[in-house]
Amino acid sequence: MRISQRLELPLYGLITLILFVGACGSPAAWGAPARAAGFPVKIRGSGETSFTPVIPKGSTVTDPVRYDAIVVGGGLAGMTSALYLTDRGKKVLILEKEEALGGLAFGGNLPDGVPFNRGGSYWAAPYEEEEKILEHIGLGNFSELYTIHEPIDSYLWNGKFYPGIWEEETVEKLPASFALFKHELKLADKAGLIPNQPFEEQNLELDAMNAAEWIRKMPSIAAARDDDESRKIHERFRKDPSIKPADPMGDVIGLMDLFCRSALGTTTERVSATAFANFYISEIEPRYSGPKGTGQATKLLENILAERKHLAKVRLKATVTKIRQTKQGVKVEYVFGGRRHEASGDYAVFAAQLKFAPRIIDELSKNDPDRVKAIEETDYAHYSVHVAFVKGHPFRATYDTWTRAADYSPQDFTDVILGRWMDPAIRGYEGMRDFAKSPADDRGILLIYHPFHLASELKRSKAMTKEHAVLVARQAVGRMLEIYSPFLKKTWGTKIDVTSVETNTWPYSIHIAKPGHFTRLARLLRKPFGRVFFANNNVGTPSFEEALFRGHCAANNVLKRTVDGFANEAWSRCPLE
Repeated sequence: MRISQRLELPLYGLITLILFVGACGSPAAWGAPARAAGFPVKIRGSGETSFTPVIPKGSTVTDPVRYDAIVVGGGLAGMTSALYLTDRGKKVLILEKEEALGGLAFGGNLPDGVPFNRGGSYWAAPYEEEEKILEHIGLGNFSELYTIHEPIDSYLWNGKFYPGIWEEETVEKLPASFALFKHELKLADKAGLIPNQPFEEQNLELDAMNAAEWIRKMPSIAAARDDDESRKIHERFRKDPSIKPADPMGDVIGLMDLFCRSALGTTTERVSATAFANFYISEIEPRYSGPKGTGQATKLLENILAERKHLAKVRLKATVTKIRQTKQGVKVEYVFGGRRHEASGDYAVFAAQLKFAPRIIDELSKNDPDRVKAIEETDYAHYSVHVAFVKGHPFRATYDTWTRAADYSPQDFTDVILGRWMDPAIRGYEGMRDFAKSPADDRGILLIYHPFHLASELKRSKAMTKEHAVLVARQAVGRMLEIYSPFLKKTWGTKIDVTSVETNTWPYSIHIAKPGHFTRLARLLRKPFGRVFFANNNVGTPSFEEALFRGHCAANNVLKRTVDGFANEAWSRCPLE
């Protein structure tokens, strides 16, 4: 997985960029070249402050309909819950604080309708439950239509380009630590050490350590194996003069820090090895994406729910402020259209940002202090994706390029994805690498994935201006130009001409699954609170798969209480509470 499969929370925005400025000093101190200043920038998102809206004065508008369930949050998890509830004829209200459904799984269209990936980029080979959910959505043909053509992952390391990181030809060119890592990752998967949803019900041996600790143990694990392949790989590792004795797996960790920052919010030193292993095993397997990334799933879900208007009511730009429980059900207060509203239902599905549950769910802190403590213990990373619209297609050698310059800083972006890699209009050019030909249009899209500091480490800034946000976006794109321009000119004789930038910013979008998260916290975070069920991907990992699973599971738990004799589908692993 990665932010690929990762993340289904809503798009937020402006203040994240401002916080980044406040944490790192003035934008000018970031060192981006002056040439980055010439393009227009659009900021998407409503800002962190939208989590605490001003509650308008005046009377409350009461919804006359009583719902079977009120879903708070219209990302993939919330939409999946609504899908399975309306399957059984349940009446559902979906409240989404942003202007569109889908959260991070939200693609875009150019003015003439050409699709592009805007955020969550791909999903991995599914296990049975996820495959059944995808089939139900209408993505049962994903392997036929949406397999990402190789090379998927490449590495621009100190100015040298390694296409297809885990292809045998490339692995032979990298330090032997990379071959050893790939070997041990595959053996760990074969041995059942890498769980899938729900993680907390499976083997959690790796949850006792962080990802860096596990990676650094791999040489000794390989040395103890007695099969011929392991001995051969370890011998090459032992004799490789490029291996640094002080930190033999340091080069691998350098790449994995990029990955963990991008997919899991922080570096290998702070992420559970369980979360990391689950995500990274997919990096050496086939993956899938549509022209809109994971937005393909969003669109299909939205279409299904639109056909069920008699059952599924959707309110956008509706920010929930309180969930109260009564003897008869739940009452949900929210701000919509500049007025206070209240809706009643039998149950609530909380598919919004878990961090804010104690503030929104009445009496949660009083009656479930252990859960609230677990929520408070969980840290979050702010995240941004800069969509750079460029003239032509100057870089089309790979889908996703992990990027680590010689002067790498933890402030840097982590990777660049080609936003139109899956566009049928241009994907036929030898994996987009045939520079002798050109796609029919000149509208390239580069997605710059850019995690910020952890929320707990940021200093709040009082300077919350759009001008600051635009400046930081330009600086981020400028850093990309600084790294990529010499490489492209030298390799293909091309250049990047940025025409405009759309920055999508997401405060609190990646929760940090620290060591022990699945062992100590996941069961606590998932359990219902009275009539409130939890369906966000904060429970396990910030992923596409997690969102689908938790959404389906929350629906099943509501159905267990409302449908006589209800039982899980034969293929479901959902814990019925």
